[in-house]
Amino acid sequence: MITTKQAKAVLPAMRAAVAALHEVWAKCREVERTIGHDMDGLEGVIQDMAAGLDDPESIDVAYVRDAINAQADELVSEADACPGCGERRVDCLVWQDDGAVKCSTCGKQYAPPAK
Repeated sequence: MITTKQAKAVLPAMRAAVAALHEVWAKCREVERTIGHDMDGLEGVIQDMAAGLDDPESIDVAYVRDAINAQADELVSEADACPGCGERRVDCLVWQDDGAVKCSTCGKQYAPPAK
């Protein structure tokens, strides 16, 4: 479970990502000028992604924590990950009829660790 403290620790990386998004948006504007075509759809997506993080006081730490937890809930433990590629996403690790697990990312079939 991700704590509020851990979620707050993630925020600087999120702010750096937003800065990168702003750079991408600026490049999109350059492309628009060069080709003479408006790319509002892409611009809108980038603006939406950045809007919530431009003002640090507007960041909902509980929302960030819950979003991170939701992602973590969809992963198997590191011990149960694919030994071939390290895949941990539940949707990519398929139980076979013989009790083995097949990784749909790399194709490796393996016996899950005994509990």
